[in-house]
Amino acid sequence: MRYHILVPALWLGCVRAEAQKGEIPDWLKHYNFDPPRECSSDPAGPLNPRETETRCPLLVDDETAFERRSWHPWTYPPVCVEAEEEADPKLCVFTYTKLRGEFGVSLITTPEVAAAGIDILDDSDQKWEEWARGYPLVVPDPPPYEVRDLKDKGMGVIANRTIQKDEVVMLRYPVMVKIMDPRRWKQQDVLKLLHRAAVQLPQKEGLEMVKLARSKGGYIVDDIINTNAFGVLLGDVDHSGLYLDVSRINHACKPNMFSRFSSTTLGMEVVAYRDIQPGEELTFSYLPLNLQSEQRQTLIREWGFNCTCSLCTSAAETAVSDRRRGRIQDLLAELDRPEIRNHAAVKRRVDEILDLCDKEGLAAQVGDFYAIVAELYSNMGDLDLAKKYGELAVKELTHYAGYDHERTRSATLFLENLRGRARV
Repeated sequence: MRYHILVPALWLGCVRAEAQKGEIPDWLKHYNFDPPRECSSDPAGPLNPRETETRCPLLVDDETAFERRSWHPWTYPPVCVEAEEEADPKLCVFTYTKLRGEFGVSLITTPEVAAAGIDILDDSDQKWEEWARGYPLVVPDPPPYEVRDLKDKGMGVIANRTIQKDEVVMLRYPVMVKIMDPRRWKQQDVLKLLHRAAVQLPQKEGLEMVKLARSKGGYIVDDIINTNAFGVLLGDVDHSGLYLDVSRINHACKPNMFSRFSSTTLGMEVVAYRDIQPGEELTFSYLPLNLQSEQRQTLIREWGFNCTCSLCTSAAETAVSDRRRGRIQDLLAELDRPEIRNHAAVKRRVDEILDLCDKEGLAAQVGDFYAIVAELYSNMGDLDLAKKYGELAVKELTHYAGYDHERTRSATLFLENLRGRARV
C-alpha cells in the first residue's frame, strides 16, 4: 500500500519511551500478576492433551484492577473512559505484549468483550486446530515474498518464488483491535485510548504500524486503522483488526490471493487463489468480489486511489465482466420467485451461475451460493439435494472463509439441522 512518512517526532518519541519499559516500577511490585482464576474454559478444544484448568479471569477494568491489585492477564492496567449514557459500558484499552510468545496486541473494546475474548491470548492446541480445519497448517519459512517500493503504487508485496494455488503464504495476528462502532463514547476520549493503545505496543510493532498507508485524515492512528484494518469478530461483536504485513498487500478487483480469518485465534491466513510466478505482485480484493465496476470504483475512491488492475483498465474486459456479474445477480433474484421453484428450473439456473462464477474467478463466493441453494431445496422439501449442497457449502466456506468463520458456522448448523430432520 502507499504511505507517506509524516510521523510526528513527539509521537515517535512516545513509542520509543513506552516500548522500552521492561521492569516493574516500585509502585507495582506488590501487585498480584497471576491471581486465582474464576471459571473453567477449554479454548484448545476437546483434543487438548493438557488437563483442564481454571483460567477465566473476572471482568477487568481500570477500577477493578487497582481494587484487586491485579489486571491479569494484561500487561498493563486497563485505561478506560465512560460512555455518554450511564447505562452503556466503559471503553478501555487492554494490551498484551506476548501474543503467541512474541507479538503485541492492543484491544480498544469494552471490559465485557475483553473478558469474553480472553481465550485469544492462549496458544490453542495444534492437534485440535488441525482436526477442526481438516488439514495441517503449513506456513513457509523463509516467506515466498518480499515487501518492495512499487513507486507510484507505494509499498507492495512481490513473490520471490513460484507460489502454488492454495498455498498459505502468511499467518499473522493483529496489533490493534478496535470496536467498530464507538459512537457511545466521546470521540476525543476514543482518540486518547487509541494513542494509549499504540504507545503500549512493543517498539517493533509500533514503528511498523506508523509506516502504513493513510487516506482519511485526522489523528494518525485512527487514520491508519480506518485505511488498513479488516472487519473481525471479538466476543461476537464487530471490531476492526489491524494486521501489519497483510496491510502491505495491494488491492486488485481480480486478485491472486484471499484471506481466511479465525475468530478463535484472531489469526489471518493469506492464501494463493491461483498459481503465482516469481516477480508477480500479490493482491487481494478489499471489496466483495461480485461487485460490478461502477460499484467498485465508488467504494475504492474512499481509500483515496484509483484501481489500475487488469479488470479496471481494459474497457472490453470490464464490459464482459459486468455483463456476467449482472447476470449472476439476475439469476439469484429469479431463484427467489415461487414459480421458478421446480427442479428443472432451479438446476438450470444453478448450473449457469456456477459457470459464470468460474469464468469470473469468484470461487471464494461459491460456498455462500451453495448455502443459498441448500436452503432453497430444503424449502422445496428435497432434503437429499439440500444436504448435498449444504455439504458443498461447508466444504467451500471452510476453505475460503475459515473453519470457524461465522459463515462457516452458520452453514454447519444448517447442515446439522437438515440431518436431524432426515432422521425424524
